[in-house]
Amino acid sequence: MIRHLFIVNPKAGVKSPVEEITERIRRAFILNTDRENEKYEILLTQKKGDATEFARAACREPYEKTRIYACGGDGTLHEVINGVVGADSVAVCPVPVGSGNDFIRTLEGFSKEDFLDLSACIRGTEIPCDVLRCGDVYSLNSISVGLDAITARRQNRIKKLPLISGGAAYKISLGYTFLSSMNNPVSFEVDGEALSVGNGSVTLAVVANGRYYGGGFKAAPLAEINDGLMDFVTIHSLSRMEFLRYVKDYKEGKHLETVPDIYFTRCKRIRLLSEKPLCLQADGEIFQMENPEIEIIPAAVRLVLPAR
Repeated sequence: MIRHLFIVNPKAGVKSPVEEITERIRRAFILNTDRENEKYEILLTQKKGDATEFARAACREPYEKTRIYACGGDGTLHEVINGVVGADSVAVCPVPVGSGNDFIRTLEGFSKEDFLDLSACIRGTEIPCDVLRCGDVYSLNSISVGLDAITARRQNRIKKLPLISGGAAYKISLGYTFLSSMNNPVSFEVDGEALSVGNGSVTLAVVANGRYYGGGFKAAPLAEINDGLMDFVTIHSLSRMEFLRYVKDYKEGKHLETVPDIYFTRCKRIRLLSEKPLCLQADGEIFQMENPEIEIIPAAVRLVLPAR
């Protein structure tokens, strides 16, 4: 028998999702006679890090199989993933009731509504999914530095304002960041080889497992979540006028063909080098690290896709 654990972030999205999720769970289990005897549990997070602790505790419990439903946005999913990496008996299903929900955009063929159909998720299939690791931080979607990381740091503050969604908060933050420096001093080693791009300065660089971030920007349009490789995209220092010219292409995933002085490769390991600690974003979460190293961990988690 599968244990179903719903980890719910009450602060996700513009309106608390607790009532909505509770009703969806009720319809999926209590009103479904095929599931009425299956065990499920709902846990509400109260503070940052709770979802990780709940997930880790679930991995230690002696169930043959556990499915954790990360009910929130990309931040809630990020926390859950950090609690389950390497646990063979645990699978994770995103339930997108947050403000951004970028990761599920990569799962083409599935809509947000598909992942909100808990009956379909309960009956869903599992696939292996790669994860990025940077120090002791795991990222399901992407890790970035430069303009977008600075933007994400501002976004986390702005999206707390009333009636501001994740996508709108990102755009507002991007406007503020546009007025600051477009040059970020950082160089790279890719799979052990020094990379000579950007003269030691870039506008942004993204290491990606998923394709989207920032409320719908298709930063890594060719990324695959289970190919054992991470996609690395770096854009050299752009002027503000160049940035305005290409930001639409960046959002639509056309930048690999249109933006000048862009570098793209697939690799297994990247080291970021800078004289000062770097501001990084991982799935929208912000942290600082000196000369961080990022690597891909193949098939590190199991991901649930809704049944058709």
